[in-house]
Amino acid sequence: MPIQLPKRRPIELPAAGEPAWSAVAAIAETIARLLHPQAEVVLHDLATRQIAQIWNPFSARKPGEPSDLDDIDPELAEDDVIGPYEKASPKGARLKSISTILRNQARVPRYMLCINVDVSQFEAAARLLLGFAATSESRQDWMFRQDIREQINLQIADYLKRHNTSMTALDQAGRVALIAHLDACGAFQTRRAVDHIAAALDLSRTTVYQLLRQSRDSGARDSGARVAGAREVKPETKRKKRK
Repeated sequence: MPIQLPKRRPIELPAAGEPAWSAVAAIAETIARLLHPQAEVVLHDLATRQIAQIWNPFSARKPGEPSDLDDIDPELAEDDVIGPYEKASPKGARLKSISTILRNQARVPRYMLCINVDVSQFEAAARLLLGFAATSESRQDWMFRQDIREQINLQIADYLKRHNTSMTALDQAGRVALIAHLDACGAFQTRRAVDHIAAALDLSRTTVYQLLRQSRDSGARDSGARVAGAREVKPETKRKKRK
């Protein structure tokens, strides 16, 4: 669907030292086209206190209307960029806005460029995703108490969540720290735990043992102390059959 943009009024060449109106308008139109239809872009003429141009006007304002900036004194602004700040559309939708004060060479404010982004649809999408990902009931521990694989998976998920990382983002030090966390949780005291951990981390059993040895040698435990009574894990060996 083509973007409906208001017709431009004739542009007079700026005086020496004045910001180029046409250049500012081109930048504003570029932003409006990129963020259409979620963003309204308004260029205010601070000399006339009127709207010089507006793109994607979902506020129903028009060029030439008062800017309604009487309560804002750009000369008092500490920074040329103001925001982001919150506004509301005529329909009550929440807007995330930001404004830029454009000054001439004498640092006198000449224009104010405002970008108003309707974030209501993003909020609706976030609520939808949050509702889909949420669970209505807590996990029943009795169902998984004997499921060693699930216990290890939950311990790994807890570590990744608390450290705001992912399995693919872990480097060597991160894998050592994760193994130390599992060791501190007592995961390695369980029979066949190494097989489950190696499969979960997509590592070989040998690599898991090497990481475990590194974590214990360096004392790199997530809790800062070894679990009392934790026994040293050694590679499993096949028992010789008696003849």
